[in-house]
Amino acid sequence: MNEKNKEGSFSSGKVNGDTSFEEIEEVLKSMDNFVEQVKGVALNLASATAKARNYLPAKISEDVLDLVNQSSKATSEIAKLVKLVRMEVGGIYSINQYGEIEFQRNKVIEEKIEEYLDRILAESQRILLIMKRLKSISIDNKLV
Repeated sequence: MNEKNKEGSFSSGKVNGDTSFEEIEEVLKSMDNFVEQVKGVALNLASATAKARNYLPAKISEDVLDLVNQSSKATSEIAKLVKLVRMEVGGIYSINQYGEIEFQRNKVIEEKIEEYLDRILAESQRILLIMKRLKSISIDNKLV
């Protein structure tokens, strides 16, 4: 039977006949993992910066902490958007009398999902740019 599990992810089924719930859920899980990894890197860099504050120029410390803060905001936005995608995907299916998932084409929901996914992509790209800047600062100042 096709249904949501406890985490709100889907066990099986097809969206519009070509994209499976598993594929959607894999993308969302990948984003969850990405968010957690970014948070870990940002936390480590913030910690290294705090320890190195005595010998780093104040501007570098401020830059690192600002970038860490930006990455934190972006990861929070991605986490929120992932939840919204899961909620919207749940709104386009129902289970028929045979226990199979049936989809109602809903242009509004499809457009919302597309918008959320576009925003996730944009935030992810922003995080990657932030991480590149952090890496450069960290290497140049021997933080890592």
